[in-house]
Order: sequence, then C-alpha cells, then structure tokens
Amino acid sequence: MKVEISSNQVIFCVETIGAEPWILRPINEETNYIWRPSNDPEKSGGTAICFPLLGAVPNGKYTLNGKEYKMEMHGFAQHSNFDIIEQNENTVLMEIKDSPDSYSQFPYAFRFQVLYSVENRTLKTEYRIINNDTKEMFFSVGGHPRFSCPIGNNEKGLRFSDYFLEFEKPHPPQSVAKSFCPLETIKQFSSIDGRILHLDYILFEKGSFCYSRSDNRKVTLKCVKDSRSITMRSEGNAFLTIWNSPGEPFLAVEPWYGSISSLPVNPIIDGDWMARQGNLCLGSGNTYTVVYYITI
Repeated sequence: MKVEISSNQVIFCVETIGAEPWILRPINEETNYIWRPSNDPEKSGGTAICFPLLGAVPNGKYTLNGKEYKMEMHGFAQHSNFDIIEQNENTVLMEIKDSPDSYSQFPYAFRFQVLYSVENRTLKTEYRIINNDTKEMFFSVGGHPRFSCPIGNNEKGLRFSDYFLEFEKPHPPQSVAKSFCPLETIKQFSSIDGRILHLDYILFEKGSFCYSRSDNRKVTLKCVKDSRSITMRSEGNAFLTIWNSPGEPFLAVEPWYGSISSLPVNPIIDGDWMARQGNLCLGSGNTYTVVYYITI
C-alpha cells in the first residue's frame, strides 16, 4: 500500500512493504528524485531498508549461540509489511516487530520503527530499534536510497558521467573501507583534495565501494550541466556506501550503521553473528535511534 505525505514544497510517497521510499518530488513538478524502474512503475526500486543485516552472510547462513539461522542479503525488513502506527499531513510512522517468521531468522524480540517526515524541501528519515528482549540484541541497520541520476525526465540529454558527488569534508580514496573497484580507479575519478568524486559507470563494474564516514556529515549529488541536486546529511553512520548498476540511471548513496561484510568474505567472522566487527549492541528495554536527511 502506498502512503503519501507532503510539505508546502514536496510530496513524498512510501510503500508499506519494506517501508520503501517511492516518490520524492517538488509539489509543482513531476520530477521524481527517487529512482523508479521505467519499465514497471509498480516494481520495487530497491530503496528498501537494510535490517538487521548490512551486506551478506556466507551462503545466506550465520550462527548465533551455537544455532544456525538463514538470512538473505540486507536482512528481512526489505520484504516485511510495515504497519502504519501514526500518520498526519507531513509525517508517517511505520513499524514491524518480531514474529514467528522473524524468529527463524533473528532470535530477538524487537520493534523496528521508521519515521518519515517532510519539511520544506527536506525528507527526514528516522530509524528506531527497540529491544523488547530480556538479553542484549546485536544488529546493523542502514538506508538504501537510489536517486535518479540523471535527475528528472532528462530533457537536457544528461548522462550519468555529467554528475559528481561533493563531500562536505575530504573523502580521499584512502578512506575507502571496502571496495569492489580498484582504489587506483577511485583515485582517478577523485579530486586532489578528496572532496569531489566524478561519476562514471567504470567505478561500479564489479560492485559498490564503501567509505569510512570519519567526520563527513554531508554529501551532495550535483551535475556540471544542470542546477538540480540532492543533498544527504547524516550523523553517526560508520560507513557511506556508493553503488550503481552500470547502465542504469541511478546512484545509491547509503548511510550504514553497524557491521559490513568482509572483502574477501571471511566465513569465520561473517558467519558468526557475534564476531561481526562493528555490530551494534542494544541492551534489554533500550532504544537505538538514527536519523538522516535528504534535501532536493
């Protein structure tokens, strides 16, 4: 089911399956800044949320306290049907919680809430993880937004390579924590001061790459031939993953909180839930909250 909220300047639409962002556009335009598959408007655009896993576990399996569990890449939230808890003109709060199906993948009692709100030209996304269990809970969480690139209906004949990422503070290739792309290639498309990454499909021929966040709070997708832009502002995320499927007109900019998979895969670490480096730990009865903002 689609749910729509709006401000005085933008309209935002979210799908309850996966709490997936569907549309973010100016109220007086048809330009959708969130990428949608052109051949099937009702198909998922792959912008759903990653919880309780970032990346993958070896062969889709992991062990916890001596028991084996199955979990697909990026966890089960992306396919879960979120309940609407609250909604008004500019805010919607959605939730999933533990169930027999979730226990077969993730043996904790939890509530996972997603709060979307819009103000002026900004979408606020807030994740709340509530530990309803009697024991500590270990997990990871992150966003997976895919932005249109080129932005809009491309009446100007823009190309993916006309765009670049501008970081608030330097993000040189040395700050890459994990990459399927050779660092030399990333260096080739990075400015000397590390604040600009010029986009090219060659960067993503083998997959994504992931920056360690350091103290970077803001990144903007810009174009050398067009004034439209998208800015993401986040705090506290350990990683910022950048991804594209070569030939497709989108760029995924993903704020990630928690543990990512090893490269190359280390079955001993990646397959042991408690051994995954960077795991978030939440005490019984506590709530973990993260927020990021997208401004168009």
